[in-house]
Amino acid sequence: MWATLTYHYLINTHKMNTNVLLLPLLSCCLLVAADVTKIQVERNVTTELKLNNGIAWGEWGTVELCPSGSYAHAFEVKFQSPGGTDETALNAVKLYCATETEHDVDYVTSVVGIEGHWQGMRVCSDGFLTGMRAEVLEPQGLLHDDVAVENVQVQCDYDDNEILEGVENLPMFTPGIYSEWGYCDAGSAICGLQVRYEAVSIGDDSATTDLIMFCCEE
Repeated sequence: MWATLTYHYLINTHKMNTNVLLLPLLSCCLLVAADVTKIQVERNVTTELKLNNGIAWGEWGTVELCPSGSYAHAFEVKFQSPGGTDETALNAVKLYCATETEHDVDYVTSVVGIEGHWQGMRVCSDGFLTGMRAEVLEPQGLLHDDVAVENVQVQCDYDDNEILEGVENLPMFTPGIYSEWGYCDAGSAICGLQVRYEAVSIGDDSATTDLIMFCCEE
């Protein structure tokens, strides 16, 4: 499991450094090791909830985790409604962190795109987020607009009867396909995320293209 987390950090650090400054390989590796060690010390990540239909466009943002002892009890998405010449749909996902006794002690986002508007908090009536899936539009080719991730749904407190939707009454896009559900193990809950994002360019932009949420237990 930690090998996967190390892989993401290696990709992020490598791309970030080559865009700004070429560092010696040894220094790069030491930086990666330090980041991963920090994650391991701060939280006990037990499961990664991944999309089985995410799209490999853009770059992974940073892994962001709620503070120790807290978990996501609510989430919010930033969404660009249809109507422009280059639509991007989902531009960010935000998790609101809480403890058993205190709400909204912090929030985490990974990457926040420039388009769209925040859609408002979707809050669990009880407990924390324990499952996740996303609606993804497959690549549309040269003649149609790509938007990749269109919407996100989460499960609250292991209860399939409480499903929260990031964009309620989704505006008319070409319908995507929902990924398979990913669930936290019993005794754990969603504690962080990592977003893959295709940045603005002169071509067809897609914003959020893939998403991972992490489950933790103390």
